[in-house]
Amino acid sequence: MSQLLEEHIAPIEVDGLTFRYGHQNVLENISIKVEKGSFLGLVGPNGSGKSTLIKLVLGLLKTDVGTIRLFGKDLVKFHEWDKIGFVSQKANSFNSGFPATVFEVVSMGLFGKIGLFRFFNKKHKEKVIEAIKSVGMEDYMYKNIGQLSGGQQQRVFIARALVSEPELLILDEPTVGVDTQSVQQFYSMLKKLNKVKEITLLLVTHDIGAMTDYVTDVACLNKTLHFHGHSDEFMADPDLSKMYGHDVHLITHNHGGH
Repeated sequence: MSQLLEEHIAPIEVDGLTFRYGHQNVLENISIKVEKGSFLGLVGPNGSGKSTLIKLVLGLLKTDVGTIRLFGKDLVKFHEWDKIGFVSQKANSFNSGFPATVFEVVSMGLFGKIGLFRFFNKKHKEKVIEAIKSVGMEDYMYKNIGQLSGGQQQRVFIARALVSEPELLILDEPTVGVDTQSVQQFYSMLKKLNKVKEITLLLVTHDIGAMTDYVTDVACLNKTLHFHGHSDEFMADPDLSKMYGHDVHLITHNHGGH
């Protein structure tokens, strides 16, 4: 019975969340649930509170009003952080001259579990290789990270997050600086991870038209939550521009099999 209940526990539940910087509300009365196995796209204009919401969920900021639960536990009592993987923007601050191969970078994702100076055994190496294969980067395994394109580097960072086998993967604007063709391949890869590995995904993005072909659900945030539902409903909503905060020109990319 307990296992059955666990299967239905939402990885993220936010209830009545309000947050302010100084005297200015950044988020107002946000209630949202990220269902297990879903692929949620979180969209909104710049300054809408998307990154702030992610920081609150990850415990990097303290909530003012409201509650956050991760896997059924109140945030302050949650300690199973290995269940959650996080990939930030490919930080333009990333040092492309960093002397590490793809294999070594992905290996770093295991340090939280095995410790920085613990013995790296055969099983750990197999996990690293599997994570690299899951993002289609096996041909680059021993290449230096600095020799890769922006899109390839982001795949490596996802593999680093996946190697510890998280149940939830949060990605904050992961396609910044990635060319259009690579973005489509990137989203397709995420959808495959969601379906095949059954990882719950939360993708923060401004790229509405592209991501709606891949996500299962959309949440539209602009200080308050204007929409949360199936991606098809979001695309069909005539008030999309109003919800998003300004006029939006949507370009969808219909690909067979997606």
